[in-house]
Amino acid sequence: MVRRVICIIVILAILPLLTVWTVQAGDEDTSHWYTIVDEDTERVLLETCHVVVTGDEFVDERNYRYRVSRVEGYTGWAEFIGTVDMETQAMAFQAAMSLRLGFCRIGLPLASTRAPRGRLVAIYHTHSDESYIPTSGSSSVSPHGDVYDVGSVISASLKNSVGLTSVHSWESHLPHDGSAYARSRRTAVSLLKKNPDAILDLHRDAAPLSAYATTVMGKPGAKVMIVLGRQNPNLKANEQFAFALKNYADKEFPGFVRGIFYGDATFNQDLSPRALLFEMGSHENSKEAAERVMVNFINSIPAVLYGVTPAGRTAEGEAVRHARREGGVAASTIISIILLVLIGGAVYLLLNEKSFSGVMARLRQFKEVELKEFADIVKKPKPPKNEE
Repeated sequence: MVRRVICIIVILAILPLLTVWTVQAGDEDTSHWYTIVDEDTERVLLETCHVVVTGDEFVDERNYRYRVSRVEGYTGWAEFIGTVDMETQAMAFQAAMSLRLGFCRIGLPLASTRAPRGRLVAIYHTHSDESYIPTSGSSSVSPHGDVYDVGSVISASLKNSVGLTSVHSWESHLPHDGSAYARSRRTAVSLLKKNPDAILDLHRDAAPLSAYATTVMGKPGAKVMIVLGRQNPNLKANEQFAFALKNYADKEFPGFVRGIFYGDATFNQDLSPRALLFEMGSHENSKEAAERVMVNFINSIPAVLYGVTPAGRTAEGEAVRHARREGGVAASTIISIILLVLIGGAVYLLLNEKSFSGVMARLRQFKEVELKEFADIVKKPKPPKNEE
Protein backbone atom coordinates (compact mmCIF):
# COMPACT_ATOMS: atom_id res chain seq x y z
CA MET A 1 0.00 0.00 0.00
CA VAL A 2 2.80 2.38 0.97
CA ARG A 3 4.69 1.55 -2.23
CA ARG A 4 1.60 2.33 -4.34
CA VAL A 5 1.16 5.71 -2.65
CA ILE A 6 4.81 6.56 -3.27
CA CYS A 7 4.48 5.64 -6.97
CA ILE A 8 1.43 7.87 -7.34
CA ILE A 9 3.24 10.80 -5.70
CA VAL A 10 6.27 10.36 -7.99
CA ILE A 11 4.07 10.22 -11.10
CA LEU A 12 2.15 13.33 -10.07
CA ALA A 13 5.45 15.13 -9.49
CA ILE A 14 6.92 14.12 -12.87
CA LEU A 15 3.85 14.77 -15.08
CA PRO A 16 4.05 18.59 -14.95
CA LEU A 17 7.75 18.44 -15.84
CA LEU A 18 7.00 16.19 -18.82
CA THR A 19 4.26 18.55 -20.00
CA VAL A 20 6.55 21.57 -19.81
CA TRP A 21 9.34 19.72 -21.65
CA THR A 22 6.97 18.54 -24.39
CA VAL A 23 5.66 22.01 -25.14
CA GLN A 24 9.07 23.63 -24.70
CA ALA A 25 10.50 21.51 -27.56
CA GLY A 26 8.86 23.85 -30.08
CA ASP A 27 8.87 26.95 -27.90
CA GLU A 28 11.37 29.79 -27.55
CA ASP A 29 14.63 30.14 -25.70
CA THR A 30 14.76 33.83 -24.80
CA SER A 31 18.19 33.57 -23.19
CA HIS A 32 19.95 32.80 -26.48
CA TRP A 33 19.10 32.68 -30.15
CA TYR A 34 19.70 29.80 -32.51
CA THR A 35 21.47 30.11 -35.85
CA ILE A 36 20.64 28.02 -38.91
CA VAL A 37 23.51 27.73 -41.40
CA ASP A 38 23.63 26.39 -44.97
CA GLU A 39 25.86 23.32 -44.65
CA ASP A 40 27.22 23.76 -48.20
CA THR A 41 28.04 27.47 -48.22
CA GLU A 42 28.13 28.15 -44.44
CA ARG A 43 25.90 31.15 -45.09
CA VAL A 44 23.73 32.19 -42.15
CA LEU A 45 20.10 31.54 -43.09
CA LEU A 46 18.28 32.41 -39.91
CA GLU A 47 18.79 33.69 -36.38
CA THR A 48 15.84 33.16 -34.05
CA CYS A 49 14.94 32.48 -30.43
CA HIS A 50 12.82 29.52 -31.52
CA VAL A 51 14.41 26.29 -30.38
CA VAL A 52 15.85 24.58 -33.47
CA VAL A 53 15.84 20.78 -33.74
CA THR A 54 16.62 18.29 -36.48
CA GLY A 55 13.85 18.24 -39.07
CA ASP A 56 12.92 21.92 -38.75
CA GLU A 57 12.71 23.79 -42.04
CA PHE A 58 13.14 27.35 -43.30
CA VAL A 59 12.06 29.06 -46.53
CA ASP A 60 14.21 32.15 -47.04
CA GLU A 61 13.43 35.45 -48.80
CA ARG A 62 14.35 33.93 -52.18
CA ASN A 63 11.92 31.03 -51.59
CA TYR A 64 14.78 28.55 -51.17
CA ARG A 65 13.77 25.76 -48.81
CA TYR A 66 16.15 24.19 -46.29
CA ARG A 67 15.87 21.36 -43.76
CA VAL A 68 17.94 21.11 -40.57
CA SER A 69 19.98 17.91 -40.70
CA ARG A 70 21.87 18.27 -37.41
CA VAL A 71 22.11 20.62 -34.44
CA GLU A 72 25.31 21.37 -32.52
CA GLY A 73 24.69 23.55 -29.48
CA TYR A 74 22.87 26.64 -30.74
CA THR A 75 23.76 26.03 -34.39
CA GLY A 76 21.59 24.11 -36.80
CA TRP A 77 23.11 22.89 -40.07
CA ALA A 78 20.63 22.78 -42.96
CA GLU A 79 20.59 21.25 -46.42
CA PHE A 80 18.99 22.83 -49.48
CA ILE A 81 15.95 20.76 -50.55
CA GLY A 82 14.40 22.84 -53.33
CA THR A 83 12.68 26.06 -54.40
CA VAL A 84 9.06 26.78 -53.48
CA ASP A 85 6.74 27.75 -56.34
CA MET A 86 4.96 30.51 -54.41
CA GLU A 87 2.91 31.70 -57.38
CA THR A 88 1.24 28.33 -57.97
CA GLN A 89 0.58 27.83 -54.25
CA ALA A 90 -0.90 31.32 -53.97
CA MET A 91 -3.23 30.71 -56.93
CA ALA A 92 -4.40 27.44 -55.39
CA PHE A 93 -5.13 29.14 -52.08
CA GLN A 94 -7.04 32.01 -53.68
CA ALA A 95 -9.03 29.61 -55.84
CA ALA A 96 -10.08 27.72 -52.72
CA MET A 97 -11.02 30.97 -50.98
CA SER A 98 -13.02 32.07 -54.02
CA LEU A 99 -15.09 28.91 -53.78
CA ARG A 100 -15.55 29.32 -50.05
CA LEU A 101 -16.38 33.04 -50.13
CA GLY A 102 -17.54 33.44 -53.73
CA PHE A 103 -20.84 34.91 -52.74
CA CYS A 104 -19.04 37.67 -50.86
CA ARG A 105 -16.74 38.56 -53.73
CA ILE A 106 -19.55 38.63 -56.31
CA GLY A 107 -21.69 40.76 -54.00
CA LEU A 108 -19.15 43.57 -53.72
CA PRO A 109 -19.61 46.77 -55.76
CA LEU A 110 -17.43 46.86 -58.88
CA ALA A 111 -15.28 49.76 -57.68
CA SER A 112 -15.17 48.73 -54.00
CA THR A 113 -11.96 48.85 -51.98
CA ARG A 114 -13.70 47.45 -48.90
CA ALA A 115 -13.66 43.96 -47.44
CA PRO A 116 -16.87 41.91 -47.60
CA ARG A 117 -19.36 42.94 -44.96
CA GLY A 118 -19.50 40.68 -41.93
CA ARG A 119 -16.08 39.04 -42.42
CA LEU A 120 -13.43 39.26 -39.70
CA VAL A 121 -10.02 38.07 -38.52
CA ALA A 122 -8.87 37.27 -34.98
CA ILE A 123 -5.67 38.43 -33.24
CA TYR A 124 -4.12 37.26 -29.96
CA HIS A 125 -0.72 37.01 -28.25
CA THR A 126 0.57 33.78 -26.68
CA HIS A 127 3.66 35.44 -25.20
CA SER A 128 2.05 38.38 -23.49
CA ASP A 129 5.18 40.02 -22.08
CA GLU A 130 7.15 40.37 -25.34
CA SER A 131 8.41 43.92 -25.81
CA TYR A 132 11.00 45.97 -27.68
CA ILE A 133 14.06 47.17 -25.75
CA PRO A 134 14.49 50.53 -27.59
CA THR A 135 10.86 51.39 -26.78
CA SER A 136 10.25 49.98 -23.29
CA GLY A 137 13.83 49.54 -22.02
CA SER A 138 13.17 45.81 -21.57
CA SER A 139 12.36 42.78 -23.67
CA SER A 140 9.72 41.71 -21.15
CA VAL A 141 6.89 43.84 -19.75
CA SER A 142 4.04 42.37 -17.68
CA PRO A 143 1.13 41.84 -17.98
CA HIS A 144 0.93 43.32 -21.49
CA GLY A 145 4.05 43.88 -23.56
CA ASP A 146 4.53 46.07 -26.63
CA VAL A 147 3.19 43.35 -28.94
CA TYR A 148 -0.35 44.25 -27.81
CA ASP A 149 0.17 47.83 -28.98
CA VAL A 150 1.36 46.57 -32.37
CA GLY A 151 -1.68 44.30 -32.48
CA SER A 152 -3.93 47.31 -31.84
CA VAL A 153 -2.25 49.27 -34.64
CA ILE A 154 -2.77 46.32 -37.00
CA SER A 155 -6.41 45.99 -35.98
CA ALA A 156 -7.03 49.70 -36.57
CA SER A 157 -5.16 49.59 -39.89
CA LEU A 158 -7.33 46.76 -41.22
CA LYS A 159 -10.47 48.62 -40.21
CA ASN A 160 -9.41 51.99 -41.60
CA SER A 161 -7.83 50.77 -44.83
CA VAL A 162 -10.31 48.16 -46.10
CA GLY A 163 -13.07 48.04 -43.49
CA LEU A 164 -12.11 44.56 -42.24
CA THR A 165 -13.18 43.90 -38.66
CA SER A 166 -10.71 42.22 -36.34
CA VAL A 167 -11.28 40.78 -32.88
CA HIS A 168 -8.16 41.62 -30.86
CA SER A 169 -7.82 39.72 -27.59
CA TRP A 170 -5.95 41.37 -24.70
CA GLU A 171 -6.03 38.17 -22.67
CA SER A 172 -2.71 37.59 -20.89
CA HIS A 173 -1.11 34.13 -20.94
CA LEU A 174 1.75 34.68 -18.51
CA PRO A 175 4.13 33.37 -17.44
CA HIS A 176 6.26 33.13 -20.58
CA ASP A 177 7.02 29.43 -20.24
CA GLY A 178 6.46 26.10 -21.94
CA SER A 179 2.78 26.05 -20.96
CA ALA A 180 1.94 29.42 -22.52
CA TYR A 181 0.53 27.78 -25.66
CA ALA A 182 -1.72 25.57 -23.53
CA ARG A 183 -3.12 28.69 -21.87
CA SER A 184 -3.44 30.67 -25.13
CA ARG A 185 -5.22 27.70 -26.69
CA ARG A 186 -8.29 28.56 -24.62
CA THR A 187 -8.18 32.10 -26.03
CA ALA A 188 -7.82 30.79 -29.58
CA VAL A 189 -10.78 28.42 -29.15
CA SER A 190 -12.88 31.31 -27.82
CA LEU A 191 -11.93 33.52 -30.77
CA LEU A 192 -12.69 30.77 -33.29
CA LYS A 193 -16.28 30.65 -32.03
CA LYS A 194 -16.72 34.02 -33.76
CA ASN A 195 -15.94 32.28 -37.09
CA PRO A 196 -12.99 34.41 -38.27
CA ASP A 197 -11.53 33.86 -41.73
CA ALA A 198 -8.03 33.82 -40.20
CA ILE A 199 -6.56 33.72 -36.70
CA LEU A 200 -3.16 35.32 -36.04
CA ASP A 201 -0.83 34.84 -33.07
CA LEU A 202 1.45 37.91 -32.96
CA HIS A 203 4.91 37.75 -31.36
CA ARG A 204 8.30 39.41 -31.56
CA ASP A 205 11.46 37.34 -32.03
CA ALA A 206 14.75 37.51 -30.15
CA ALA A 207 17.65 37.92 -32.58
CA PRO A 208 20.32 40.47 -33.56
CA LEU A 209 19.01 43.78 -34.86
CA SER A 210 20.58 43.06 -38.26
CA ALA A 211 18.42 39.93 -38.70
CA TYR A 212 15.18 41.93 -38.90
CA ALA A 213 16.21 45.50 -39.75
CA THR A 214 14.78 47.11 -42.88
CA THR A 215 13.53 50.54 -43.93
CA VAL A 216 10.07 51.94 -44.70
CA MET A 217 10.17 55.22 -46.64
CA GLY A 218 13.59 56.01 -45.21
CA LYS A 219 12.65 55.15 -41.62
CA PRO A 220 13.65 52.07 -39.58
CA GLY A 221 11.40 49.06 -39.99
CA ALA A 222 11.31 45.51 -38.66
CA LYS A 223 10.82 42.54 -40.98
CA VAL A 224 8.19 39.85 -40.45
CA MET A 225 8.77 36.11 -40.15
CA ILE A 226 5.91 33.65 -40.57
CA VAL A 227 6.06 30.59 -38.29
CA LEU A 228 4.37 27.26 -38.96
CA GLY A 229 3.96 24.33 -36.58
CA ARG A 230 5.03 21.25 -38.49
CA GLN A 231 3.41 18.87 -35.99
CA ASN A 232 -0.20 19.72 -36.76
CA PRO A 233 -2.72 18.13 -39.17
CA ASN A 234 -3.50 21.51 -40.75
CA LEU A 235 0.09 22.11 -41.83
CA LYS A 236 -0.57 21.94 -45.58
CA ALA A 237 -3.50 24.33 -45.37
CA ASN A 238 -1.63 26.72 -43.05
CA GLU A 239 1.40 26.49 -45.31
CA GLN A 240 -0.59 27.41 -48.42
CA PHE A 241 -2.02 30.43 -46.59
CA ALA A 242 1.53 31.46 -45.60
CA PHE A 243 2.76 31.02 -49.18
CA ALA A 244 -0.08 33.18 -50.51
CA LEU A 245 0.77 35.95 -48.03
CA LYS A 246 4.48 35.85 -48.80
CA ASN A 247 3.84 35.77 -52.55
CA TYR A 248 1.65 38.87 -52.37
CA ALA A 249 3.91 40.71 -49.91
CA ASP A 250 7.03 39.99 -51.98
CA LYS A 251 5.40 41.79 -54.91
CA GLU A 252 3.83 44.70 -53.05
CA PHE A 253 6.26 45.11 -50.12
CA PRO A 254 9.55 43.48 -51.21
CA GLY A 255 11.95 42.70 -48.38
CA PHE A 256 9.34 42.83 -45.62
CA VAL A 257 8.98 39.05 -45.18
CA ARG A 258 12.12 37.51 -43.76
CA GLY A 259 10.98 33.97 -44.46
CA ILE A 260 8.91 31.06 -43.14
CA PHE A 261 10.15 28.91 -40.24
CA TYR A 262 8.75 25.41 -39.57
CA GLY A 263 9.10 24.61 -35.86
CA ASP A 264 8.70 21.30 -34.06
CA ALA A 265 5.31 22.12 -32.49
CA THR A 266 1.68 22.89 -33.36
CA PHE A 267 1.50 26.52 -32.09
CA ASN A 268 -2.27 25.86 -31.82
CA GLN A 269 -2.47 25.90 -35.62
CA ASP A 270 -4.24 22.56 -35.52
CA LEU A 271 -7.34 24.56 -34.56
CA SER A 272 -7.78 26.25 -37.96
CA PRO A 273 -6.64 25.86 -41.59
CA ARG A 274 -5.87 29.59 -41.63
CA ALA A 275 -3.92 30.00 -38.39
CA LEU A 276 -0.48 31.61 -38.49
CA LEU A 277 2.15 32.92 -36.09
CA PHE A 278 3.96 36.15 -36.98
CA GLU A 279 7.29 37.29 -35.51
CA MET A 280 7.13 41.09 -35.81
CA GLY A 281 10.76 42.06 -35.60
CA SER A 282 13.26 41.35 -32.84
CA HIS A 283 13.58 42.55 -29.25
CA GLU A 284 16.32 44.87 -30.55
CA ASN A 285 13.99 46.64 -32.99
CA SER A 286 11.71 49.42 -31.76
CA LYS A 287 7.96 49.05 -31.50
CA GLU A 288 7.56 51.83 -34.07
CA ALA A 289 9.77 49.94 -36.52
CA ALA A 290 7.55 46.88 -36.20
CA GLU A 291 4.41 48.97 -36.68
CA ARG A 292 5.75 50.63 -39.86
CA VAL A 293 6.14 47.27 -41.59
CA MET A 294 3.03 45.63 -40.18
CA VAL A 295 0.58 48.36 -41.28
CA ASN A 296 1.76 47.62 -44.83
CA PHE A 297 2.29 43.86 -44.65
CA ILE A 298 -1.01 43.17 -42.87
CA ASN A 299 -2.86 44.40 -45.97
CA SER A 300 -1.75 41.12 -47.52
CA ILE A 301 -4.43 39.45 -45.38
CA PRO A 302 -7.51 41.03 -47.07
CA ALA A 303 -5.72 40.88 -50.42
CA VAL A 304 -5.30 37.09 -50.41
CA LEU A 305 -8.56 36.36 -48.59
CA TYR A 306 -10.89 38.64 -50.55
CA GLY A 307 -8.88 40.25 -53.36
CA VAL A 308 -9.27 43.68 -51.75
CA THR A 309 -6.53 46.23 -51.01
CA PRO A 310 -6.55 49.88 -49.86
CA ALA A 311 -5.56 50.95 -53.37
CA GLY A 312 -8.24 48.79 -54.96
CA ARG A 313 -8.69 45.19 -56.00
CA THR A 314 -5.73 43.02 -56.93
CA ALA A 315 -4.73 43.08 -60.61
CA GLU A 316 -5.94 39.51 -61.18
CA GLY A 317 -9.31 40.15 -59.61
CA GLU A 318 -9.66 43.45 -61.45
CA ALA A 319 -9.07 41.72 -64.80
CA VAL A 320 -11.91 39.27 -64.10
CA ARG A 321 -14.23 42.07 -63.03
CA HIS A 322 -13.29 44.10 -66.11
CA ALA A 323 -14.27 41.18 -68.36
CA ARG A 324 -17.56 40.81 -66.52
CA ARG A 325 -18.17 44.54 -66.76
CA GLU A 326 -17.55 44.49 -70.54
CA GLY A 327 -20.01 41.62 -70.90
CA GLY A 328 -22.53 43.52 -68.83
CA VAL A 329 -22.08 46.66 -70.92
CA ALA A 330 -22.63 44.69 -74.16
CA ALA A 331 -25.81 43.09 -72.85
CA SER A 332 -27.17 46.39 -71.55
CA THR A 333 -26.42 48.04 -74.92
CA ILE A 334 -28.44 45.41 -76.84
CA ILE A 335 -31.35 45.76 -74.41
CA SER A 336 -31.24 49.56 -74.77
CA ILE A 337 -31.43 49.30 -78.61
CA ILE A 338 -34.41 46.95 -78.43
CA LEU A 339 -36.21 49.28 -76.02
CA LEU A 340 -35.53 52.29 -78.28
CA VAL A 341 -36.95 50.43 -81.31
CA LEU A 342 -40.10 49.45 -79.40
CA ILE A 343 -40.66 52.97 -78.03
CA GLY A 344 -40.03 54.53 -81.45
CA GLY A 345 -42.48 52.13 -83.09
CA ALA A 346 -45.14 52.89 -80.50
CA VAL A 347 -44.79 56.65 -81.00
CA TYR A 348 -45.00 56.23 -84.81
CA LEU A 349 -48.20 54.19 -84.57
CA LEU A 350 -49.81 56.62 -82.16
CA LEU A 351 -49.09 59.57 -84.46
CA ASN A 352 -50.57 57.76 -87.49
CA GLU A 353 -53.62 56.15 -85.88
CA LYS A 354 -54.54 59.25 -83.79
CA SER A 355 -55.80 57.17 -80.81
CA PHE A 356 -54.89 54.26 -78.53
CA SER A 357 -57.79 52.16 -79.88
CA GLY A 358 -56.52 52.76 -83.39
CA VAL A 359 -53.05 51.58 -82.38
CA MET A 360 -54.53 48.36 -80.86
CA ALA A 361 -56.56 47.72 -84.06
CA ARG A 362 -53.42 48.19 -86.16
CA LEU A 363 -51.48 45.73 -83.97
CA ARG A 364 -54.27 43.11 -84.27
CA GLN A 365 -54.20 43.50 -88.06
CA PHE A 366 -50.43 43.10 -88.02
CA LYS A 367 -50.73 39.90 -86.00
CA GLU A 368 -53.54 38.39 -88.13
CA VAL A 369 -52.32 39.45 -91.60
CA GLU A 370 -48.70 40.59 -91.98
CA LEU A 371 -47.24 38.36 -89.26
CA LYS A 372 -49.17 35.32 -90.55
CA GLU A 373 -47.97 35.92 -94.11
CA PHE A 374 -44.38 36.23 -92.87
CA ALA A 375 -44.71 32.93 -90.98
CA ASP A 376 -46.08 31.19 -94.11
CA ILE A 377 -43.13 32.42 -96.17
CA VAL A 378 -40.65 31.12 -93.58
CA LYS A 379 -42.37 27.71 -93.45
CA LYS A 380 -42.66 27.36 -97.27
CA PRO A 381 -40.19 24.65 -98.40
CA LYS A 382 -37.45 25.63 -100.81
CA PRO A 383 -37.54 24.09 -104.30
CA PRO A 384 -35.01 21.32 -104.79
CA LYS A 385 -31.84 22.13 -106.66
CA ASN A 386 -31.61 20.88 -110.26
CA GLU A 387 -29.28 17.95 -110.58
CA GLU A 388 -26.88 18.04 -113.45
